[in-house]
Parts: sequence; structure tokens; C-alpha cells
Amino acid sequence: MTCQTKELKLSELITLENQEESLCESCQMFINGINNVIEQAFDWVTQEMDDFCDDHFAYNSTATMTCKAKVDKVVEKIRDFVVLEDASEMICRKFYLC
Repeated sequence: MTCQTKELKLSELITLENQEESLCESCQMFINGINNVIEQAFDWVTQEMDDFCDDHFAYNSTATMTCKAKVDKVVEKIRDFVVLEDASEMICRKFYLC
């Protein structure tokens, strides 16, 4: 066993151990859960802001559409900044859990 471990990097050994303990699957489930919560929050904010635009510009359809377009643009910029770009497996690999 000693001969085999000398050829492996410490990060590879940690990854192998964590895979055996099913930490990879748990990590992926956790990361996916975070992503789902983030997406739900953005959906909620978008809906609330659409309602705001409808309520405050109810008698001016052009203003309502402009308001919603600006909201969509801002929410998308924030989403690009916040949302995790890497897949859950890749993120967990960075922590040596997969």
C-alpha cells in the first residue's frame, strides 16, 4: 500500500477517501440545493418587481413595459454575478469531495 500512495498526490488521496464516504453525492446535493434557492429567489424578486411595475404604472402601458424591461435587465445582471457558473460536481472537485 505504501508504494501505491507515494505515486498519488495528497489531493487525490483525499478525493478517493471522500468518494468512499459518499461525500461527493452529499456535496452535489448541497450545491444543487443552493442553486435552486438562488433561482427561486430571483423568480420571486422578478415577480414582485413586475407587480410593482403593474401597480405603479397601471394607466400607462408604455411605462409599465419600460419598467419591466429595466427590471429584467437588472435582475439578469445580478443573476450573472451571483449564480454559480460551474456544475455541482466541478465545485465539489475543487473541495476534493469528488
